[in-house]
Amino acid sequence: MMGRARSKSRAGWPDNLYPNKAGFKYRHPVTKQETWMGSNKAAAFAAARKLNALLTPNADLAARVLNPEKTVADAVAFFRAEDMPDRKWAPKTAENYESVINRIEKGLGERELATLTVNDCAVFFRTVTESPRSRQQFRLVLGWILACGVEEGWLESNPALSTRKFRHERQRERLTYDDYTKIWNIAPVWLRNAMDLSLLTLLRREDVATAKFADWWDGCLWIVPGKTEGTTGVRLKIKLGDSGEQLIARARDDVVSPYIVHRLPERLRPQDQRAKERTHHTQVMPDQLTREFATYRDEAKVGGDNPPSFHEIRSLGGALLVKQRGWTEEQVQELMAHSDVQMTREYLKDHERPWTEVSVGLLLKR
Repeated sequence: MMGRARSKSRAGWPDNLYPNKAGFKYRHPVTKQETWMGSNKAAAFAAARKLNALLTPNADLAARVLNPEKTVADAVAFFRAEDMPDRKWAPKTAENYESVINRIEKGLGERELATLTVNDCAVFFRTVTESPRSRQQFRLVLGWILACGVEEGWLESNPALSTRKFRHERQRERLTYDDYTKIWNIAPVWLRNAMDLSLLTLLRREDVATAKFADWWDGCLWIVPGKTEGTTGVRLKIKLGDSGEQLIARARDDVVSPYIVHRLPERLRPQDQRAKERTHHTQVMPDQLTREFATYRDEAKVGGDNPPSFHEIRSLGGALLVKQRGWTEEQVQELMAHSDVQMTREYLKDHERPWTEVSVGLLLKR
């Protein structure tokens, strides 16, 4: 049954928009609740059209006729085949994103792209997790996936990008140098070497774990950070001075290993039972660094409800370069191999708690 025809005076008006006194009102197509839209005709028309696109699932009927079978799952498949290979993610990064992609495909895969609304995306983000940080990650990844659909002409716009961003503050406590020293004092030598290598070079744990003695010559560590290999192609020649010389000398112990950070395993496993990334039996894996650091951190009674992880050593090292050597944010950014200085600022902030000004005006009677 067709709806009532509009009067000639309202020919060309967006659906659900009506005159109201000296202006306009919008009637929600589902709840029928009316909202005052102001007296500016152009602004009211534009807002009504946008609201209709967001709130009316079948608004884009032409797209449904042209692409009746294109679903979110189709966009996911296209993203995996055409977009993901160019991103050149590190294995751990790819594993994390693949988990998010799988949950998106499970939750929204059967939805037709043409009928997917902003509200659908917003509801999905809020139900899939309670963490603002995780919700923002889902928003980011779904935005990438739907962008492929837009580029292929499967939908007109990207509803994921029209949802609100979920903001979150870093919860993990910063690692101070005093706390670093407490942990270092009780840690085994191999973990001390890993901690110092990260502190001096600002390398990520994956690069700390794979750094080799062959990468060290002429008093410098020559390294291509794994996260930038194949993308920005950053190559670092890091001169470490006396502290670096001492670290390398300490690392050259009685254990024969190509890796600067190494340890003998508690029990030697057959080659086919080792982690596929492990190329030598003395190699320390990145997850081991995280676990062992946490063990000795807890033993040293460092941190409260959100104790610092091994990754926080990079942040501490950057802050020390600023404080002790007078480095700029841009210099720290270059060493950390960040793509933009804003990320570097996130690493550097909160290392020195600000002074809190308190005015005390008590009068003491004597």
